[in-house]
Amino acid sequence: MSQTSSDRPGWAWWGARPAGELPLRHAVRILRAAAPLEEVVFSGGRPLDRALRHYQAEHPKMGRTDRLLLGTALYGLARNRELLRCVLPDALPGDGEHLILAFLDARGEDPGKVAHLPGGPLVWVQRLEAADSLRRRWTATLEASWKAPPTGLPRAVSEALEGLLGVPAWWLREGPWGTIGEAVRELAKLKRPQNLILRAQPATPEGRAGALAGLRDLGVPCRPTRRSPWGIVVDGRHNVLGSAPYREGRIEVQDEGSQLVVCLCDPKPGERVLDYCAGGGGKALALGAAMGGRGTVVATDAAPRRLEDVRRRARRGGLGNIRVLRDPSAAAGEGPYDLVLVDAPCSSTGTLRRNPDVAWRWTEADVGRLTALQAEILDTAGALVRPGGHLVYATCSLLEPENGAQARGFLERFPGFRPAPPGDRAGHAPLADVPGADGGAFRLPADLPRYDGDAFFLARFRREA
Repeated sequence: MSQTSSDRPGWAWWGARPAGELPLRHAVRILRAAAPLEEVVFSGGRPLDRALRHYQAEHPKMGRTDRLLLGTALYGLARNRELLRCVLPDALPGDGEHLILAFLDARGEDPGKVAHLPGGPLVWVQRLEAADSLRRRWTATLEASWKAPPTGLPRAVSEALEGLLGVPAWWLREGPWGTIGEAVRELAKLKRPQNLILRAQPATPEGRAGALAGLRDLGVPCRPTRRSPWGIVVDGRHNVLGSAPYREGRIEVQDEGSQLVVCLCDPKPGERVLDYCAGGGGKALALGAAMGGRGTVVATDAAPRRLEDVRRRARRGGLGNIRVLRDPSAAAGEGPYDLVLVDAPCSSTGTLRRNPDVAWRWTEADVGRLTALQAEILDTAGALVRPGGHLVYATCSLLEPENGAQARGFLERFPGFRPAPPGDRAGHAPLADVPGADGGAFRLPADLPRYDGDAFFLARFRREA
């Protein structure tokens, strides 16, 4: 007999937003005008956040309320794409019907209160009831299979997973979960929109406590993260990037998982560190701050345009130990390094809360190409570690081929490295109770207790002297 959802509190994700959070004035007009954005969701093409920013840049007269309204609808559609496709089988992407239904569904709003709904309010009542009915049916299907392994699934289970949790069924084959229930718990957590997470600058005298006090003085409700020693969770929507603590370099935007990657690295003042896939430089800045501004952090990336803002951010944070290297092939000439971090390009499937569209942007063939690239990067980076130094590999992916399989493959190719658990150095405290951390390769699942970040995989290796 399967358990009920009440026996597993917290895995069901949907529910109405608080009444009055978003006014419904102009909703239909705004969403009808933005109907072309529906095609971005259904095509699985360019990233959703870029498409939304581009649309808003083309419509500069949109007010804050209208931008918030559109974002709610568009991300609601991305999180519930297959559900809304089932409810609106005859609607074509680009006519606005999906966005309107996604908005009403996210709000839990009585459509009878909205004037000028196309087709009349009764039609939308029926559509919302159909969505609720599908959710109940799919919930029952998943609960009936709760303890089943995630392989050889009946079509009904695959359909329930795709419709209710908004991810392709092939993720179960490539994921880390032993049962359907384990997968549902984590994926349900990833269905919920994520709060903004900040990193306090540890080099400042006031540290996190001062950053928290400064934000609260501005009326920003916030609290410390429970694992990262630098993290701050902001509740609700606030213009943090326009605040004095941000302008003064006392805080940066950074997911808690990314902060814990730096905790695992545990860089020491005076060391020589390479951030080999630095991207926008968030982890390089956190590494430099954790080193107290002493030593050197070399930041490089295969897409050098992503590094353009690193120097400015380093100056704002008062960090003089960050060096930007635009050509990754030149990193060898700067080595060897005490520590090399490879935050590898990956499917980003662990970032679903912020980027729900990643569920439909990648195919299994795409993941195969990514794993080949990750192995190549690891092999190059491993050669840059000095004897006795450390290599840290990280992805924000849920998929085993990018994670554990990649770590095992590296150790097979490079027998001069061994796993290095976080307990080897002082940065182990935030990770001490994470399952598997003592083996040197482990996950930060989205449903990890006392954790507010994305789903991550981390591995740490030490090169033998």
